[in-house]
This record gives sequence, C-alpha cells and structure tokens, in this order.
Amino acid sequence: MGVVLSAVSAAGIVWIFRATDDAVAAVGVARPVRYGEVITAEALREVQVRPDPGLRPMPWDQRFQIVGRTAPTDLEPGEIVTPDAVAGSATVPGAGQQLIGVPVKPGQLPAAPLQPRQPILLVPAGADAWPPVRGAVISVSDRDATSTQVVDVVVPEANGVQLASRASAGGVAIVVLPKDR
Repeated sequence: MGVVLSAVSAAGIVWIFRATDDAVAAVGVARPVRYGEVITAEALREVQVRPDPGLRPMPWDQRFQIVGRTAPTDLEPGEIVTPDAVAGSATVPGAGQQLIGVPVKPGQLPAAPLQPRQPILLVPAGADAWPPVRGAVISVSDRDATSTQVVDVVVPEANGVQLASRASAGGVAIVVLPKDR
C-alpha cells in the first residue's frame, strides 16, 4: 500500500509540475551577430525558457523591436536575448570618431582574422612618413579578385580625412594591438 501511495504521489507531483510549466517564447540567437552589424530576422530564433528572477528574456513577439538595429555587443548562437543586451544600438562611428574603409592586400595586415572591436594601429606603408593612428576594427570584407579586402575602422575624428586619403592610395598597413590596450 505504501509503495502504491508513493507512486501515486510522485505521479501527481510530476503532473502538477508539468501543468504549471510556464515556459515562454523568447528571442534566442540563431547565427553570430558581431558588434556593429545589423541584426537580421534570420539571426534570431524562438526558444522556450522558464522565467527566472535573474533573467529577463525578450519575448518572441517583441523581436521586431531589435531587427534592423545595430548590435551593441557580440551575439552568439545559443544565447538568449535580453532587453539589456540590445538596449542601445551601437553608434558607429561614435562622437569624436570617423568610420573609414582601409583597402589592404596581403602583407598589409596580419594573416590572422581581425575581430570586431579589435584595437589596431594604422601605420604608413611605403615611403610616406606620418605618425601612426590608433583605431578599432568594425568589420572586414571578403577578399575580392585582386586579393584586396576592406577593413572598416573607427579612428579619431582629427585623423579621419587624411587617413582615408592615404588608405585609398594603398598607403596604410595594419598592426594588431592586444585587446586590453
């Protein structure tokens, strides 16, 4: 009798737990979205999560509030999107900065892939001498038929125009700096 009563109690507990399962549809990340990239609908997916006091998932029906905005941080597949994670769109360029494209060929940058927000130093390539300029990578294009790729970087506003001119002539090389600099 005790065994039967225990089994019935256990089944009742399981039934009650499942009946009160209040999982909600939330926004999850399906594909990587890097800092500064536009968040697309294809980069998001619906996930079921149980509410937790320490986690505020963004409801699935509110996903269109972030589609088309610029990612303020890296979003990785498997993550749950919270309103805080996408609270403010990344402003690229920010105040006091300019965004420039630096076309580079192999030998003008390291072979290792550049990552968004990677600190870099833009230095003269060739005979033209000028002081190096600090910047940060925003994105990197694929190589074209001539092995050229364009690295979008943010630099101080005071250096943007001259650096863009030098870059367009192929006179810029990229040195990668540690992320803590």
